[in-house]
Amino acid sequence: MKHIYKRVLALLIIFNFCSCSDFLEVIPKGQFIPSEYEDYEYLLNYENLISQTQLGYVNLFTDDLEKSLDPDMPDVLGFTAVPDFAVNYYYFNSGPTHEADVNDPFFTSMYSQIYTFDFVANNVMESTGGSEEEKSAIRAEALFGRAYNFFKLINLYAKAYDPDTASTDYGVPLILDDNIYATYGRNSVEEVYNQIIDDLLEAIPSLPVTASSNFHPTKASGYLLLSKVYLFMGGFENALTYANLALDNKGDFELQDLKIYIAFDGGDWGERIFNTITFGAMENMEDVAENMYIKNSSTNFNGSALASEELVDIFEKDLPSGSIDKRRDLYFETDKASFVNFIYFPGRTIYGAYVNRNAGMLLPDLYLILAEAEARVGSKDKAMEHINYLRDYRITNNVPLTAATDEEALLMVFEERRRELCFLSDYRFVDLKRLNKEPEFAKTVTHTVLGVDYTLPPNDPRYILPISNDVIQFNPDLPLYDR
Repeated sequence: MKHIYKRVLALLIIFNFCSCSDFLEVIPKGQFIPSEYEDYEYLLNYENLISQTQLGYVNLFTDDLEKSLDPDMPDVLGFTAVPDFAVNYYYFNSGPTHEADVNDPFFTSMYSQIYTFDFVANNVMESTGGSEEEKSAIRAEALFGRAYNFFKLINLYAKAYDPDTASTDYGVPLILDDNIYATYGRNSVEEVYNQIIDDLLEAIPSLPVTASSNFHPTKASGYLLLSKVYLFMGGFENALTYANLALDNKGDFELQDLKIYIAFDGGDWGERIFNTITFGAMENMEDVAENMYIKNSSTNFNGSALASEELVDIFEKDLPSGSIDKRRDLYFETDKASFVNFIYFPGRTIYGAYVNRNAGMLLPDLYLILAEAEARVGSKDKAMEHINYLRDYRITNNVPLTAATDEEALLMVFEERRRELCFLSDYRFVDLKRLNKEPEFAKTVTHTVLGVDYTLPPNDPRYILPISNDVIQFNPDLPLYDR
C-alpha cells in the first residue's frame, strides 16, 4: 500500500505552532518547540481546535433539508452561495465531489488538529513543570480529541461499520505519531474503530468531571463518545453501559429549557430568540449547560434552506393538543422571514434560528443514545422515560409518550433524534448512513429540483466522501472507494 501525508504534515507543524509565538521557544528560527507543561496546555487552547470546517454541508445529502430553484422561492434558497462540491452533495452526483484542484477543507482541518493532538499526547509527559497528574490530564484531553476527530472521519470517508467486512473495508489513515517524515497507509475501518476505543479507554480515567470550560472534554463527554462508538458498531449493551456512566458523571451539565424562550419574526444574527426570564438574547454556546463539548460548524444553513415537508410533519407527530414544540417554534419560520430584508417562501418552512448551535457533543444526544440503547436491548419503558425527560424541556404542556413494543419505542427514538438534531452538523447524515445497514430502517432519500427527482438509495457508495484531492494527488495509488 502506498504511503501518504508527508507533504501535508510537513505544513501542519508550521500551521499549528504559528500562533504560539508568545509562549513557545523558537528553536530553530521559524520553528516552535514546546518544552514546558504550560506550552502543551496552551496548545490545547488553540482556537482552530474547535472548528469543524464546512462539516455542515453534509446536511445536503439528507432528507431534512431542501434547496429550491422554483420561481416563487427566493434565490437564497437555491445554489447561489453554495460551493460546487456542496451542489454535488445535493444532487447525489457520483465520482469526485471536489474539482481536481480543490481540496476538502474538512478533511485537511481534521488532520491538522490530529497532528496537534498527536504532538501533545506523545510529548507532554516529558515536559518540565506541572505534576504527573496535570500532565496526564493534558494527555487524556489530546487522546480524546484525536478519538473524536477519527470518529468523525471514519463515518464520513468510509463505509458504515459492518462487523462482517470492517477488517477489509477501507478506513482512513491512522496518524498517531508527530513525526512529519513518517509514512502512513489507509487503515481498515476496524483498525480505526479499535484505535478510537483504545484512546478513549486510556483517556477517560484522567479526564476531569468538571472542565475549565465546555471547550474541553470531561469524563462524561469521554463516556458519551465511547457509548456512541459502540452504538455505531451495533454493540448496544456496551453503548448502554457507557451512556449510563456518562449520565452518572455529567456533573453540572443540564438540559436547556427551551420553554422559557420566545422567537420574534426576523431579526439580525443573535437577535431573534430571547429568554423570557433574563430578557436577553439566547445565551452563547459556551453558556448553555447542555453543550458538553463545543465544536463550531461554520455551515449551518441559517436563512438559506427549507425544512423538508417530511421533517415539518415529524414535528407535528405526537405533539399534544395545544402544545408547542419549541425546537420548531424557535428555529424555523413559515411563509416569510426577515433577515435584514424580508424574504417570502409561501407554504414552506425555512430554517432560521440565527443563533450559534453547538455542533460537538450534546447532553440531548446522551439521552437519545440512552433511549435507543434501552429499546435495542428490550427495555421500551426505560427508553420512553429518557425520551419524555428530553421532551419535557422542549415542549410546552408536554404529555408523556408510551410505546406498546420495543420496535415502536425505537421508531419514536429515531423521530425524536430528527426533531432534536436536524440541521445540526453531520448528525442526520451519519444516522441515515448507519441505519441503512438495517433493512427495516433503510431509506431512499429523494431530492426534487424543478420537477426532477434525484435519489440516494440505502448503502449507496455515494454516502462515502472521497479523500481530499491533495492526498490523492500525492499518492495516486491510494485505495479508493468507487462512488
